[in-house]
Amino acid sequence: MDINHLVKKYGNMISTIAHRMIQNKEIACEAAQEVWYELCKSISSFKGDSEFSTWIYTIARRTISRYAECERQVRMLEFEYFRALPEIEYSGGEEAKREWIKERCDWCITALNHCLNNDARLIFIFRENVGLPYRQISEIMELKESNVRQIYNRSIQKITAFMNDTCPLYNPDGACKCRICKPVYSIDMDKEYATVQRMMRLADLYKKFEKELPRKNYWEKFLQ
Repeated sequence: MDINHLVKKYGNMISTIAHRMIQNKEIACEAAQEVWYELCKSISSFKGDSEFSTWIYTIARRTISRYAECERQVRMLEFEYFRALPEIEYSGGEEAKREWIKERCDWCITALNHCLNNDARLIFIFRENVGLPYRQISEIMELKESNVRQIYNRSIQKITAFMNDTCPLYNPDGACKCRICKPVYSIDMDKEYATVQRMMRLADLYKKFEKELPRKNYWEKFLQ
């Protein structure tokens, strides 16, 4: 199997999993690169007992989980406290301001994932970001499919309720208490996030950020 083909096909998603699981960008980068090291080292051992993508994401799950062990699970009250801190002002140009807002909101989404434990967070990411079916996620997580569905449903209810109540990107009528509330509302939301504001599923919001903020730098060196 050509490693260049694998990197082009799975590189962004492995980087996404690392990024959503681990808040520290340097550690997330290291975790994603470790996944590729493990894949290159063991690719000859793949026997075809499962789908190739299942094999890849299983290695990603095991590797990234090791790096994520020190990531602390947070409570929703902590997000409320963070949002209640003094507002952050931005004084740069308009173009840079839009990118800054996207990056800050993307960080918020990653932080919000940390209200889930590691297994629940992985299941949520595999379902929402990667778009895998429950059957495949159950193989990757080595859990019964019924358990995967239950964990996912609880996670989506928890996060969606919070997003719907507060985040103006997910729900334009949300009662936003965000520290960057003023900068967010100061840009043309209809123009910048027309697609986001019409979204009916949380998955679409995540996919929007993956499109806007690609993380190819995590794995580009494997194309050399």
